[in-house]
Formats: sequence, C-alpha cells, structure tokens
Amino acid sequence: MKWPLGVAVAVLAAAPCAPGQEAPREPLFDPARLHVVQIEIDPADWAALQAGYWSNQFYAADVALDGEVVRQVGVRSRGDGSRNERKPGLKLDFNRHVPGQEHHGYKSLVLDNLVQDPSGLREALAFEVFEAMGLAAPQASFARVYVNGAYHGLYGLVEPVSGHLLNERFGEDGGNLFDYEWVDAWRFEERGDAAAYVPAPFQPESTEQPFDPGALLELVHDANAAPGGFYLEEIAQHLDPWRLATYLAVENAVAERDGFVGAWGVNNLYFYQFRGQRRFVLIPWDKDSTFAEGRWPVEYGLADNVLTRGLMTDARFADDYRFELKRAAVSFVNERWLLPRLESRYALIREAMLADPAKPYSNEQFEDAVVRLRTCLAEREANVLEQVP
Repeated sequence: MKWPLGVAVAVLAAAPCAPGQEAPREPLFDPARLHVVQIEIDPADWAALQAGYWSNQFYAADVALDGEVVRQVGVRSRGDGSRNERKPGLKLDFNRHVPGQEHHGYKSLVLDNLVQDPSGLREALAFEVFEAMGLAAPQASFARVYVNGAYHGLYGLVEPVSGHLLNERFGEDGGNLFDYEWVDAWRFEERGDAAAYVPAPFQPESTEQPFDPGALLELVHDANAAPGGFYLEEIAQHLDPWRLATYLAVENAVAERDGFVGAWGVNNLYFYQFRGQRRFVLIPWDKDSTFAEGRWPVEYGLADNVLTRGLMTDARFADDYRFELKRAAVSFVNERWLLPRLESRYALIREAMLADPAKPYSNEQFEDAVVRLRTCLAEREANVLEQVP
C-alpha cells in the first residue's frame, strides 16, 4: 500500500519490472550459463596492469565473450576496496580505441573479481531481490576468465550502470548520472558548495549534455533544512519517497552492511536525475556486503542518516518502510524463493571457483561462506517478522 502525500508529485519515467517479475535478460547475463571471457593481451601490458592495479591505465586487448570476438578493447583495473594485484577486477571498454564500438549494445562491461565475497554469490542474489521488489538493478552472471590462454579465475559478469541500463529500465538516458564513490563517512549532512560534492563523492558519469549539479545540492539542502511537519512533502519534490522506502527495505532485508545506510556512511549506489526533471532515483551497485547475518536489525542505520532519519519521523513513510520490509522477507528473502536460486548458482560456479588459481581465499573458506549464506537465508524471514509488529 502507498499512502497519498497530498501534494502533486511528478511520475517517474518508465517503471522497472512489476514486483516479483523477472527482468528481461541479455544473453551475456544468462544466470543458467557459466560464460567464458578470453582476453588476449600483450604479456608486458598484463604484467603492468597487475603491478599498477591501483591505476586506471587502459591497455589494448582482443576479447572473446562466449566466442564473439571484439578487437582492440580497452582493459583496465577497477574497483575500490576490491583492487587486487593477483586477481584484478577489470573494466572492458569497447569504444576506448575504436570509436563507437559496442558489444550487444554495451559500450563497456564489468568483470568483478569476487575477492571480497568468498561465496561469490551475494551480489547476484541481492540484485535479484531488488528486481523482484520492482527496483531496477544491474544484471549479473558468472564467467570463467582466461588471459592469454591460461585460466585466471571465476569472475562476476556485471551490467554497468550506463545508457543501456537506463534506456531499458527507465526509457531514457539523457539525465545526470552520478556514481557515488566513497571518500568518507558521509550521512547526507550538508557539506557546502558544489565543489564539496562533485566530482567527489558524486562522480558525474553523464557526458552527453552540459552538467548542472543544482538539483543534487537542492536534494541535500532540503534533507537538512526541510521542516519536520512537511519533511516528506519536501523530499517528494526530489525523489519518490515510496520507491526510496522500498530501496531501504531491501537493503535491510538482505542485511546490507555497506549501502545507503551502511556502517561507513552512504556507499555503493548510483543517483540518476531524470532528464528535464529535478528528481532522482537510486540504483544499487556492488552488493557483495549483503547477507551479513540472519539476525539483523530491521532499521539498521536509518537513525544515523539525515535523510532517512527525517523520513522515518513521518508515520506514513515509517509504516510503508516496514510494510515493504516484511514483503521482501516473506516473498523473497527466504528459503522458499531465494535458496533455490542460491543452489543453482552454487552448482554452476563451484567447479570454476575451486579451480580458481588467483582467488585470495581457500576452497574451504569458499565452501564455508556458502554454508553461512544458507544459514542467513534460513534465519532472515523469521527474524524480520520477530522485529516488525
């Protein structure tokens, strides 16, 4: 149930999938297939990429994705806390050296090195819950990655948050897109002028139009200055509060420790400002810190964040948040819906993970992480229902 605000609110662009409906899958992200990515690169360049893994230096390579070859692809190390010398996360940029080159409509793809989640499964499962709850999230699958013919390990193949995703899920891509890059424990406090927000921690990803951060500053200002009695109405000018309630509910349903209301402040998401509007929508990213515990506070972090603290003082928002939290747990974050998905992906990746020569954890740690993930799913629904009247 969504409560009326009593104010005129512009309708967001095309909605994502209806709750519980699977998103259309690109062949690259078929969850039932273990994809194969083969990278042919000058050995000296590969050694330089590994040695300089904190650099964003691109190197040219030929890349075959499930047998389809793309020439002169830009390849670089990527990630924040996941940067790794032996098993670098990789960005594949198809038009870096060949202007206009794409692969299945994508200008780039992400190869997640899975070094921060020994199970390898958390991000893909979390994205499925976001989608099932009616929120747009990147598609994700798994791939064996080979470098110059040698098996280099199991990677997550992740859809980038870019024009392709925006067009498919919202029907447009001409607005301002911000990649929130963590720099400190920011919890939506007002920081100052535009230079305090852009290009860090809000990194602009839009290049097709003149960039204007004004709407972003208005959102943060009103989150800090809006009067209590009309807080929800003020925030509704900047984003859909009911969609935000669902987003937050999913994060706490999947026991996310490093998200919008994470332990270290806002992190791991994109902000998209719709074209010609002052309104934003949130898109999840980097969800390998989910399913931390089966017993997890249902309002984790909400009181610490300026925006969510203000919204939770409104009974309409608080009630809707708790309704969405229970819906997530009863419908999706449980052994009935999510465990079969876990088991199918575990069976798909197990052999490739066990043979991964570059992963920074042992095979025993991998198996133990999967057991702990199963335990989390076994406990989560009942724990949510214990906490929410």
